[in-house]
Amino acid sequence: MPAIQQVIGDAKIRSHTFKFIPPSDTDALNVPNPCTTCHADKSTVWAAAALRGWPEFSPWRVAR
Repeated sequence: MPAIQQVIGDAKIRSHTFKFIPPSDTDALNVPNPCTTCHADKSTVWAAAALRGWPEFSPWRVAR
């Protein structure tokens, strides 16, 4: 995973949150997603299919 910011201004950040970026956003908006960032040899089509196969499938993850 990419490094996260640990200090913002004078405040030390102890946790982080992020919005999941689905593979479909990579195709539509040309933004990176965590699936194909790590699995650089795979496509966004592969990533969307893999997400649909997860046992804890969430439609919002692959919708678009």
